[in-house]
Amino acid sequence: MKASALARLGLKEYLCRTAHISDLDAVLRAAARACLQVPGARHAWASLQTSEVRVPESVSTDHESPYGLEMPVELAGRVCGTVGLAAAEPVSGTSHETASLVSGVLSTWEARRHLAETSPSHTIVGYSDEIRSAEGLAQRFAVLDEPILITGETGSGKELVARTIHCLSPRQDEVLWAFNCAAVPEDLLVSELFGHRRGAFTGAIRDQRGRVEIANGAILFLDEVGDMGPKMQAALLRVIETGEIQQLGDEGKGRHVNVRILAATNRDLETEVAEGRFRSDLYYRLSPLTIRLPALRERLVDITVLARHFVRQLEKDWQRSIDLSENAIQQLVAHPFHGNVRELRNLILRAAATCVDGRIEGLHLAHSPRPLVSVALPWQRGASSGNVVSPGDNHAHEEPRQDTPGKRHRSVGSRGARASSASGDFPKAEGRVSSTRRPSSPGGDSKSTDLSLSLEAVTADHLRKVLAMAEGNVSEAARLLEIPRTTLQSKLERYGLL
Repeated sequence: MKASALARLGLKEYLCRTAHISDLDAVLRAAARACLQVPGARHAWASLQTSEVRVPESVSTDHESPYGLEMPVELAGRVCGTVGLAAAEPVSGTSHETASLVSGVLSTWEARRHLAETSPSHTIVGYSDEIRSAEGLAQRFAVLDEPILITGETGSGKELVARTIHCLSPRQDEVLWAFNCAAVPEDLLVSELFGHRRGAFTGAIRDQRGRVEIANGAILFLDEVGDMGPKMQAALLRVIETGEIQQLGDEGKGRHVNVRILAATNRDLETEVAEGRFRSDLYYRLSPLTIRLPALRERLVDITVLARHFVRQLEKDWQRSIDLSENAIQQLVAHPFHGNVRELRNLILRAAATCVDGRIEGLHLAHSPRPLVSVALPWQRGASSGNVVSPGDNHAHEEPRQDTPGKRHRSVGSRGARASSASGDFPKAEGRVSSTRRPSSPGGDSKSTDLSLSLEAVTADHLRKVLAMAEGNVSEAARLLEIPRTTLQSKLERYGLL
């Protein structure tokens, strides 16, 4: 059954908001009523832990129905309740399908409620089949104490899934330790993860434990694991296989740790393995328990739910009423969301901050920062005669217009003087970019008289914009530019952007 079936069963509303224990009775009644929709059903019930609701048909029978079925409701691999129905005739495959769907909804709701009690701001929101499938895997994998690989695009919610796994795992009473592998240079990564001994390198004035040892007995979430170099990959494989770590500068016996690894990446590790950038043995050790998070454009039914969820969060934080108009919702659904859920939240935040009467209209979203693909450099547009974008001035005036949903055009003027290289700022582009035909010089030279752009200025400005879109994540910016991370890092250093 698809997400639309949840609406017909009257259960969707309970997956569209943060779950609370106060909703328990209403959720159970909705689940029991959903089971009653099975043809021939006389009685239906749903239970979670010690609470149970039994709903009879409007015309009850004088004796117990001879046929029926009961389905377990599982939370993180453990049965925490049941749903069932009794009928006057043998149950069919449709009956089993309905009961299974209701059971899955109840387990999803119970998992979210459990997570909301421990970490209210990190609850997964949505009722699409794609997101519920990922949640279901997280619940089943949580109790296994094996490494888990979480894949998905930037901003799709990989850390939320990691927190869900932690909340439902046997190690839930311990701290969830998180570490971004792309945030530390390769030569310091060994020391950060495994620690070092005094004198191991210049500046090592005392012994220091690494993140893996600090997380002993708990869960370590390694984000951007695909950005690790070969040496670190080998060291991580040893931790997973043997539980041993070797501190930098320690020539003695390795130390034993008991840590569970959750790894996340926005890279396609199969491609990374095929091209020799990621160890195949580490990939095969991580990949058996893989959870793939769908991009937001793959679960469009969740966009409205998420948008309203973020509005409610802002209302609570800002202590004022905010309304999301219908045309704003339509514009959000048509948005490409290359930044996924994170981009959606940022759009709502900006729109809520700029609307003057507490009502978010489509015009407030129209002036929000564009996704990267809508900012094209002149040479990326080929021979097109349409408007082009100047990357040279952050103070350029924008006049967006929308002809069809999902397609936006803008014409930007740019001007400014080139900054001195001694100032530490990158130079700004001079002149302006227009879509008019370039005039020829009197001598027949076809060089432009109205296009004067420094290549370094354009490059530096574009790099800064891409880095901003990646929220400062160099690895993500390199992926967007489709260049190696080391190449991008050297360019950023060259233009003083690091």
